[in-house]
Order: sequence, then C-alpha cells, then structure tokens
Amino acid sequence: MTDELDLHGSIRPGLDLLANEIVISLKRRSGFKQNPEIYRPGLVLGQPERSLLDYELEVVERVHAELGRYRYATYDSFSNLGPVPLIIKRQAPKSPIRNWPTGMGPRIKQLYIDWTTRACEPGSDYNTYGETVTADVNALINIHERVAMGKTVAESKYQSAPQAYLSTAGDREAIRRLLVNPEREERVIDLARELAARYLFSQEQAVEIFRLLIDATVEVEIDYLSKRIAEQLAPQ
Repeated sequence: MTDELDLHGSIRPGLDLLANEIVISLKRRSGFKQNPEIYRPGLVLGQPERSLLDYELEVVERVHAELGRYRYATYDSFSNLGPVPLIIKRQAPKSPIRNWPTGMGPRIKQLYIDWTTRACEPGSDYNTYGETVTADVNALINIHERVAMGKTVAESKYQSAPQAYLSTAGDREAIRRLLVNPEREERVIDLARELAARYLFSQEQAVEIFRLLIDATVEVEIDYLSKRIAEQLAPQ
C-alpha cells in the first residue's frame, strides 16, 4: 500500500489538520451577520442570475484549477469549471484513488447555508458582504476537501480488505457495516470539541457541523466503494 493510503500515518493526520482549518473558518464566519443576500441572486453586477457566493466560489476555484488542483483525485470543485488551461506545467502523480466526482457540492453548500442561520446573528450588514463571502468560500472549500477525503479513506480500506468488500457485492448497507467505526467517529467529535474550545467557538455548533461532515463522508465512502466493487466484479 502506498504512503498516500496509510490510514494512520498519512490520512488521519491530514483529516485532523483539516478539522483545525474548518473550525477556524467557522469561527471567522460566525463573527458576521447572516447576510442572506450573499446566497441569493442579485448582488453580482452584470450577472443578476448568480449569487455572490457562487460567483466567488467559481473565481477561487478557477485559480485552483489553473494550478492543477482538480486533476488530483482527492479534490472536487463546487463549480462547473469545464476545461481550464494550466498556468504551470506539472502532472498529477499516479494514484490508486479513482477520480470519481463525489457530487456532494450542492448538499455541502446547503448544509452550510442552513448552519449560518443558526450560528450567525440575524440580519444584514452590506459593509461586510466582502469579508463574509470570503469567509464562506474558505470554509466551504475546507469542508469539501474534508468530505472528498472519503475517497482516499475508502480506497485505503478497500486495499486493506478487498475480499471482505467484494463479498458485499456492492450492497450499500453491507458496505456501511464494514466501514463505520463508531469509536473513531466519537474521536472526531471529541477533536471538534477540543478545537472549538481552543478557538473560543461554540462546541455545540462544532459538534453539529462535524456530525454532518461524518455523515456526508460516509456516503462518499459508500458511493466510492460501490463503484470500486462494480469495477472489480465487471466481466473482463
């Protein structure tokens, strides 16, 4: 198994680092009012059909795409970017992880927007629209990266016990039983509480978000493994 698929030496430390980034970005966002206008069409000059959030997400993700981010299997974009020319010459390294999109972008975005209605002060302040949407984009990209890491976790677990997963024949509930580790999930929740306390953020809100992240990540893992198993069992 490659270092990239080392669950204890590489993957989990990466997930813990992302947890830190997510809590910091949520703390930053919670300092602004809800500013719901950001999430509705109408603010972007010349593009009245788009929300400011969608516009700014695409701007940032296009820059990332120019640097080759989405050529790596472990990243997904919220935006439908199409082909984006690279501005640097590099090849994504060969990876055992299949570059299958998670399709989780819309779900993550809606969960996040719903969270702002509970975590942020009601009302609007047009003077902070720029800072708010910048915080939104940062938080969403961190959250999306964390959820997409489910593909890496899934490939690692598959390679650790291929026959066990193949024996499920792709049954989602059977895959779920093999995947889910309640003890590990509670350690993730404990980490969320610790980070929230460190950054003076609501522990209740941190736990809420991380439980949603765990659920979304498990769905990514199950989707990935269903495809992986079908690929392996397909007639040659």
